[in-house]
Amino acid sequence: MSAPSSFLGYVSDENRDDEAQSQTKSTPRRKPKYLQYPPDVPRLTRLGLCTYGVNTGPVADDADLTKLTVPMLKEQLAMREMPDNGKKKELMERLRGWRTYKPETVAIREAPENHAFGPISQKASASGEKRFWANPEEKGHISATKKAMQESMYIIKQQDNYDGSLGFTVDVRGSGSDAYQVKVGGKTSCTCSSINYRPKSNCKHIIFVLTHVLHAPAELLPQRTLFREELTKLLDRAPKVRFTAAEASTDTSMSDGVPKSKDGKCCPVCFKDIGKAQTVCCAKCGNHTHSSCFDVYAEEHSGWGVNCAVCQGDWSPAAV
Repeated sequence: MSAPSSFLGYVSDENRDDEAQSQTKSTPRRKPKYLQYPPDVPRLTRLGLCTYGVNTGPVADDADLTKLTVPMLKEQLAMREMPDNGKKKELMERLRGWRTYKPETVAIREAPENHAFGPISQKASASGEKRFWANPEEKGHISATKKAMQESMYIIKQQDNYDGSLGFTVDVRGSGSDAYQVKVGGKTSCTCSSINYRPKSNCKHIIFVLTHVLHAPAELLPQRTLFREELTKLLDRAPKVRFTAAEASTDTSMSDGVPKSKDGKCCPVCFKDIGKAQTVCCAKCGNHTHSSCFDVYAEEHSGWGVNCAVCQGDWSPAAV
């Protein structure tokens, strides 16, 4: 007696059809989930330039917000591009005042007023370059900018782009022990993981470089694409803080050993004002570096020989 075809590893057409039907029945299509708003809370079908389906849009301004759950309040705030953090009472107060809401801003380090950057084209340059325009008021960008302005970051290494393109590459270390490579050019990039979650705007490390090293205007901080004219202007206007060995060799003040004034100068590691903080001074060029910043810089260069971050000469501290 021969074995059934299914015993030999084969399935008849009839059995195959039965299996397909059973699989179809066992995996029903999921229905999209919507928040079930109270039926007596009116919903709008238009808000500004946006149009919504019936019972999917924003609630009316005079709606009783106490009837909404926290997820509903957060959904309503998201429709208005407003922050959705906080407790229910805070969410309701924010939603009630949405028409007078002003996005949070962060003070950044820009060039002096007498060096105004000039008009900025959003999506297309005069030469035909195009880009996606990232909103400088978007809450995720504001959060990244706050971190760039408040957290300690250090420029460990700076060099021209490997591919010879306009711009430069720097190694940035944060308050921890990790260092990331930031490239500034026609396209910005960073080796940190957070940039993968924000593919259309910049991470805090790129923003740090743009604002502290280049003094870029606020509108350009979130942009992943910089037009060539913008990049050229940023590089030309940026304060000269670090010099190459070749540049230093042609400037006698870079080897006279005379301590330089700290007034109006930037630390060559954190790129923030020297101020009245404790510093170390290079015996060769006489330029100052924050003591705490130099410790981080020297740690990163240990084993390779430490050079002055300004003149690139062998490091030797001056007695000042």
